[in-house]
Amino acid sequence: MRIVDLSHVLRGRIPNVRFQTHLRTTFTRVEAPAFALRRGKTLDQLPVKRFVRPAALLDLSAKNLREVDDEDLEGAEEAAGLTIREGEIVVMRTCAEERSIKRMSRFPGLSRNAVDYLLTRRITGIAADCSSIDARNSMRAHIAFLKNDVYVAENLCNLTEIDQDRFRLVVLPLRLTAAVSPARVVALLDGDYW
Repeated sequence: MRIVDLSHVLRGRIPNVRFQTHLRTTFTRVEAPAFALRRGKTLDQLPVKRFVRPAALLDLSAKNLREVDDEDLEGAEEAAGLTIREGEIVVMRTCAEERSIKRMSRFPGLSRNAVDYLLTRRITGIAADCSSIDARNSMRAHIAFLKNDVYVAENLCNLTEIDQDRFRLVVLPLRLTAAVSPARVVALLDGDYW
């Protein structure tokens, strides 16, 4: 089994995420429903088994996308020869961190159609290598996923080191009564996880 660390190094103290927007944070993190919903579940209320799940990698890096649409997701599935399964975590490789020196300034958000497409697949989580799954100054995708109890993991790195389309993803936020937490995210490769 190979293990690939998908987390950025968090230097210094843990950021006060309560007062930061999702667009200004640079650490690898997980967001629970309480991030967008007043009475949403906090991280400590989510069962730990939701954070250790099969994952499907969708490579969207070949296109310099401003927005990821459902057709882009379908194309990535077709190119990988897979179909997103219920209960999986979808990991999007956009290579946003490689394309931009200021990696928070340019990233593709998910369109409404893309969000609806992923929700129909009944995924457990959505993860990406960019600062947000939403376009700048929007929370539309966050709200849609979190309302449907799909957690969000952002700012992953090293996705180019994953050479398989399916693997086991381990997302370990701190056990906090909070909506957001820094996380250690790792991919477990070369195993039979199905």
